[in-house]
Amino acid sequence: MQQPQYKSNFEIKFLARMHTGQHLGILISATLIKFIITIFAINLVSVFVPSGTTIGYFINYILVFFVQIATSILSVGTAFIFLKSACSMPSAINDLFCGFRQNTMKILKISAVIAIIESICMIPLDIASLQYSEMINSIPLFQNNGTSLNFLLSGSTIDNHEFLEAYNVFYSASMKYYLIMLICTVISTILTLPFFPVFYMVLDFPDWSVTTILKKSFEVMSGNKLRLFLLYVSFIPSFLLSIFTCGIPLIWVIPYMSMAETDFYLDMMSVRNKSVNSIS
Repeated sequence: MQQPQYKSNFEIKFLARMHTGQHLGILISATLIKFIITIFAINLVSVFVPSGTTIGYFINYILVFFVQIATSILSVGTAFIFLKSACSMPSAINDLFCGFRQNTMKILKISAVIAIIESICMIPLDIASLQYSEMINSIPLFQNNGTSLNFLLSGSTIDNHEFLEAYNVFYSASMKYYLIMLICTVISTILTLPFFPVFYMVLDFPDWSVTTILKKSFEVMSGNKLRLFLLYVSFIPSFLLSIFTCGIPLIWVIPYMSMAETDFYLDMMSVRNKSVNSIS
């Protein structure tokens, strides 16, 4: 008997475009609401706990860490809406908050595991961020809000040699910072790939424990991590295009990518179920 085959990433993205186009309104609304709530919560922490001092920075870091865990409940709600849309089922904005009605503690525990791994991966970036900020503040040319405009308007004079020296330091530090950011992001993405299905599994298998979900997630992702990573890589041109167009295409790109993740999960589980049934 022929073994069931996974869809190619091209086929998954084709399905995702179709599903996104059919349910664009609810998908954009859910994505925007989740984004706004998350950003508001993080900014609220920054307002009440300024990160100007070392102690303030660490308190702010810890509070933001817990905010990210808490807002993962909305990630489950978003997954619920995208699952419904992919399966041509009606959904509503109220579904975004389904995680607050059931399995809340389970979601928080799973999210905490993922958040800890991501935070450890980002430690070099956090250190680099502090060093980068200190370096910028140490250059007179960039001490006024990071630009030379106020410096020049103040009547101060600067020769070409001083400007080029400051620019070279700034450029080298920026390249180092963005390289560290890229490396940390790639490592974090690779290490969290095995956890990709967890929020979908919370919805599909509400009776499973946290341990069972994590274990099954690793089993399901065996042999699929590279496929998922390549799916993510295929969206890089879309995000680069968004950067050069004031971020406007992100209104489409982010729901489209989330739908591709959902269709990837459904295809992965479908093949797994067919394989199990064919063996039995």
